[in-house]
Amino acid sequence: MPTITLPANRRDQELILAYLTENASEVLTDKINNGVLFVKDSKQLINRKGLNGFMKYATDEARKLAEKGANSACVEDSVVCGRAMHYFKEDSVEGKLNNQDDTEYTPTPKLLRAFATLVAPVPPHEIGTGPSVSPSFKAFRASATVVASVPPQFMGTGPRV
Repeated sequence: MPTITLPANRRDQELILAYLTENASEVLTDKINNGVLFVKDSKQLINRKGLNGFMKYATDEARKLAEKGANSACVEDSVVCGRAMHYFKEDSVEGKLNNQDDTEYTPTPKLLRAFATLVAPVPPHEIGTGPSVSPSFKAFRASATVVASVPPQFMGTGPRV
C-alpha cells in the first residue's frame, strides 16, 4: 500500500496525517499525493491539497459551529477526522492550484475579467458604419478600444477633452 507523502509541520498535523495514513484507500492516497485535475477560469489545473490547507478548512468549519459571538468552539476528534477525509476526498474542495507544468497558478484579477467581458473593442471595419453616423460618433467609436483599457475607477476623472 502506498504511503501519504504530505509534510506535517506541527503536532496537530501529525495526528491528522496518522489518521489519513491509517484510513485512506489507495485511490485517496493517490489523490493526496498527486492532486486531481481541476477546472477554474476555463483552465485545466492540478488541485493539490495539504495539511496547512486542511487546518484552515477545519478552523473555518469550527467557526461555523461556534455560538454567535463566541471566540472558540469545541469539536470532537471524530468530527475533525471525518472532515479530513471529506477535505481530501472531495474534488470540489479547492486546495493549492498549480498549472499543468506544476508552477503555481495565479488567477486573473476578477475586476479585469469582468471589465474585459463588458467592453469589447470595435473592429476597425465597423467604425463609422451604419445609417447616418456623425463625425463625432465616428471618433468616439474609433476610441472605444482605448476606453476599454481604462479601469472603471478612473472613468470620468481628469480633464474633459
